[in-house]
Order: sequence, then structure tokens, then C-alpha cells
Amino acid sequence: ACTPSIMAVEQHFYKQRMQALSVVLSGVGAGIVVFPILIRTLLEHLAWRGTLWILSGIALNLCVCGALMSPVAHGKQVHLMPLLSCVPLRNITFHGMCIANLFWSFGSTVIYMYLPSYAMDQDSSFETSVFLVSCVGMASFTSRVIFSFMGHNSTLDDMTAILCSIGLGVVITGICPLLFDDYAGQIGYSLLFGFYSGYWTTFLSQASRELLGPECIAKGNGYLSFMIALGSIMAGPAAGLLIQEETEFKYAFYLAGSALLWSSVIMMLFKYQSCGLESFVSEPEKNDLKIPLVDRSQNDCLMKGEPILVEAMVTSV
Repeated sequence: ACTPSIMAVEQHFYKQRMQALSVVLSGVGAGIVVFPILIRTLLEHLAWRGTLWILSGIALNLCVCGALMSPVAHGKQVHLMPLLSCVPLRNITFHGMCIANLFWSFGSTVIYMYLPSYAMDQDSSFETSVFLVSCVGMASFTSRVIFSFMGHNSTLDDMTAILCSIGLGVVITGICPLLFDDYAGQIGYSLLFGFYSGYWTTFLSQASRELLGPECIAKGNGYLSFMIALGSIMAGPAAGLLIQEETEFKYAFYLAGSALLWSSVIMMLFKYQSCGLESFVSEPEKNDLKIPLVDRSQNDCLMKGEPILVEAMVTSV
């Protein structure tokens, strides 16, 4: 449902496209904030059967929202890549990006699945454990808005990339047993991890655009979505077997941290390689080049009446 919504935003917004997309993507974080509390309340009053009925009704509202999305009157023509196009796979660096998303999805899914269980294993109540997931959503919502509203001329410097890609995602997961000794540490971990996950998805969209170009970004993000789904499928059974063998949740978080480490290292390589832009930049300028969040030249092309090139941004749960 998220991808068609983003494509609809692409057709209706030009000058403020990035700001509009940031609002759309922030809905993901808002949902993570609201739904854990809602589901907990429904379980207390309606049991699991009634909860599933209510959630099914909420999901059906996606059909209503889809019906309200209409094409722009006298809009520009939309050019799509041919079906089953393998053009993005010709980029070797994109292969590494797909692998990075596989590891990122694997690690993030493990954390989302076992965060409340780990907290309850540390003598936290069910209500406070569920609130940790809401804390992840709050931080994710905030980071998406911050990085998306930075503007056309904003850049990601090396320190920001290191802090967000490695510092937040890996280090805090590696020391999570120390943080989970008290509830304040659990909340701190949840907030930092949520901020990291929101940063990852925001940076991922721009990195994908710069690696493949606007013509192939929709197909490229389709491949990335497949790798994210594959990582999510593998995470649950792998972490479950590890917990069954070791009987402690901290080992599952160590597994998640190692997966996030590999994904972050690969993305850091993309950062220092200027996201595949070396061939377009002279040698003396490479060391001083910073990668903008939004390519102004591409937005100018849209304003001049050229055909819209559909972009599907990858989002996390």
C-alpha cells in the first residue's frame, strides 16, 4: 500500500515533492507509535479474535484510500520500465546494496520481534514492554521528518553517516544487555534504534537514485523490496532456533547486531565511493564532494515539463 501511495504523490507534487514524501513516510512511524497501544487495549477488551476483526476492518480502509487516489487531470505522461527488466542488476554496486538490505532487514526484524519479549524477560511488565515498540515508532517518525525536510541544498557529512549508520545501529545493539538492566536503558535503546531505522530508509532512497539514475529507480527498488522481504522471512526462524538453543534473548540481539554491522559497513562503502558518482567528478573535487539528499537538476527537469519518472521509495516496517 505504501508504494502506490508514494507513486501518487509523485504525480501531484513537483516543487515540494520531497516534503510531501516525508509526510507520507512519516505515517509509517506514526503507525508504529499508535498500533502497539491500540492492539494492547483491544486484546484486553476483545481477546485475540475481536482484535483481528478490528485490525481487518482497519486494513480494509486501504481500499477506500486507494479509491480516493485519482490521476492528475491533464497530467504528464508516465514512463515505466519494461516488465522483468534486469537493467539495475548490471550495476555491480547495486548488488552490494541489495545484500546490505538483506542484512538490514534480517537484523531489524529480529529486534522488532523480540524487543518486547526481551524486556519482559528482564522483569518488565507487558504494558511497559509494548510501549518500547511505540518508542521505536516515535524516534523513527522524528528521524524521517528531520532528514526529509533538510532541503535541496543539505548534505550528509562523514560524521553524520558514521554516527547514524554504525554508531546507532550496531554499537547500541552490541551493548544492549547492559542497557536492558533497567527500564530507562530499554527506552533509550528503543529511541536510538528507531532513529537509526528512520535514517536508514531516508538515506537509502537517495543512494538508490544516485546509483541507478531516475530511469531505473522504480525497478531497482523492486529488487530491494524483494531482498528486504527475504531477510524478514529468514530472521524469525533463525533467531527462534538460536533462542531455543541458548535460552537467552541477548544472543538473538547479538545476531541482529552482527547483521546490522554488515549492512552498515556496505552502505558506508557507498558513502565513501560517492554513491557511484566518481565518473562524473574530476579528481581534485572528489575529496570535497558531499552527497545532497535531493538532486536539484532532476527536480528542475520535472518542472520544465519533461515526463515524470516514477520512483518507489523503500520503507521499513
